[in-house]
Amino acid sequence: MAENKQVPFLEVKDLVVHYTSEGKEIHAVNHVSLTVKKGKTLGLVGETGAGKTTIAKSILRILPEPPAHVDHGEILLDGKDLLKLPNTEMQKIRGKRISMIFQDPMTALNPVMRVGEQIAEGIALHEKVSKKEAEEKAKEMLEMVGIPGSRCRDYPHQFSGGMKQRVVIAMALACSPDLLLADESTTALDVTIQAQVLDIIKELQQRLNTAMIMITHDLGIIAEVCDEVAVIYAGEVIESGSLEEIFDHPTHPYTIGLFGSLPDINSDVERLSPIAGMPPDPSNLPQGCAFSPRCPHATEACRKAKVALQNLGGTHYCRCIKAGKED
Repeated sequence: MAENKQVPFLEVKDLVVHYTSEGKEIHAVNHVSLTVKKGKTLGLVGETGAGKTTIAKSILRILPEPPAHVDHGEILLDGKDLLKLPNTEMQKIRGKRISMIFQDPMTALNPVMRVGEQIAEGIALHEKVSKKEAEEKAKEMLEMVGIPGSRCRDYPHQFSGGMKQRVVIAMALACSPDLLLADESTTALDVTIQAQVLDIIKELQQRLNTAMIMITHDLGIIAEVCDEVAVIYAGEVIESGSLEEIFDHPTHPYTIGLFGSLPDINSDVERLSPIAGMPPDPSNLPQGCAFSPRCPHATEACRKAKVALQNLGGTHYCRCIKAGKED
């Protein structure tokens, strides 16, 4: 146990991922570094196309190769680099040590297999138990997420959207993984079901002491479940820190813009303040700060040179030349 205090449970170091599309090089993830502690939740927040899902798929090593290719970096799980493991070793890790809740349960579930069989399949593979024992465990997992075990013989089309998402969560948690990757796992749900699903994830996470990466563009979900936050923009971490550091002291103009886009019942404003412009083309990123074309405070220095992450105290880091400076 003493070793876990010295080495982060999961550490992503200087990760670079590119896609090749129609002869163009798509810069999806650009020198990203992250750490996740055992039993804690890291939130990855940012607009669609920022690279959040690519980071998660890189950890699980399920990127489509080609067109994707990891050009640089390390992904260390308990100090072991996942990128260097043979496929046979990764197959033992997927579903057992690392599981993923995919964004769309419609595509995550096999439409012609009973849901109980789909959950039991992973249990039988990783737990080395009999088929009957795996089926019993599958029923227990369904009941754990609030679905009667008797429904294990139903097919996915017999479930509502919210219940399908619960099945996917049951499948991801069936082998008590050490790390859970939740990719927009509540986006397609209405708010009441979303709250129930988040409660289920949190309760199971506490029970199993599972580390989690929560991928979302919803700051409300980040506030609800995360301990630490990394704001992703154009494949880079542009601000990171504890939940309190990011929510109480947002510093990067993009992070401030995200909060400005949220409705606040305590503010007497007629209109919200959306971030102007669109994210940059990942095949043709700006020379300097990727956010400079949309930033109201951008200077020539921002547009000319890349900006390094600066420590603002504690665990708070920000990639902005104005960070930590008084106006």
